[in-house]
Amino acid sequence: MLRYLWRQLAQMAVTVIGIVTVVFFLVRAIPGDPAVYMLGDYATKESVAALRAKMGLDLPLYEQYALFVRNAFTGDLGSSVITGAPALDEVWSSVPPSAALAVSGIAIAVLIGVPLGVISAARQGSWTDLLVMVAALLGISFPVFWLGLVAILTFANWVRIFPALGAGSGGFGDALYHLALPALVLGISVAAYIARLTRSAMLEVLGQDYIRVARAMGVPNRRIVYRLALRNAMIPVLAIIGVTFAWSLGSAILIEVVFSRPGLGSMILKAILARDYQLVQAGVLVLAVAVVLINTLLDLSYALIDPRIRG
Repeated sequence: MLRYLWRQLAQMAVTVIGIVTVVFFLVRAIPGDPAVYMLGDYATKESVAALRAKMGLDLPLYEQYALFVRNAFTGDLGSSVITGAPALDEVWSSVPPSAALAVSGIAIAVLIGVPLGVISAARQGSWTDLLVMVAALLGISFPVFWLGLVAILTFANWVRIFPALGAGSGGFGDALYHLALPALVLGISVAAYIARLTRSAMLEVLGQDYIRVARAMGVPNRRIVYRLALRNAMIPVLAIIGVTFAWSLGSAILIEVVFSRPGLGSMILKAILARDYQLVQAGVLVLAVAVVLINTLLDLSYALIDPRIRG
């Protein structure tokens, strides 16, 4: 287990280094000079040069990269050129709303997707199976931001059950009320993936010899599905949930923009529009490292559950 742990940590370190590199060059591929953008059209050449020097943009690209890598691994990601506050502090203050949306969305997705996948597999070839798979296919086919716009139009404009925009400012109950519709949209989108993949995992288990033996012995179908098959399909199902949770963090960013919610996604979008290199780098880096960390923890949990995975 210790060897497997070190191998996973080494893979995570290599992945993080790759993320740092991609973030650095991707941010600098954004068109426009941030110094000119910040100072306006009437800025003098001297003021632009002074600001570029302050931001380190006058250095050769390889020196900027070396400085960024060193600072990233020491936790110093610079200061926002707009607010002047440390970029990492700005990012951490935006994480809780995004985390609340992602966690609530994946909870809804699990509550919807896993039962539908199990029912669909247990009734393979029936109308129930067909309806579940068609619904899952539609959920996968429509982009999450499109689902968000349809939800706003339907439940906030026509029916007026939920508020359309914002995160609320009237306490915990109001915050939950504003969170309900975005979380539901995210949950439905992710549930489509979970339902399809849970069905596949269940069908694979239901095709095993010991399941056929249990049927031949007259074991009730409900007991076979929920006691024998589902228990042995839990590792792939947990893997599915873990992967979709990491993916839901990215979808949560789009939903935040659609619903005008505060969070990491809205902060990154505003930073991109403002050419705030430090803030964009910090936001994307924290998001990517969070995804890598979640996947690493999931791999370790699988190894604890099933020792054969350790190799």
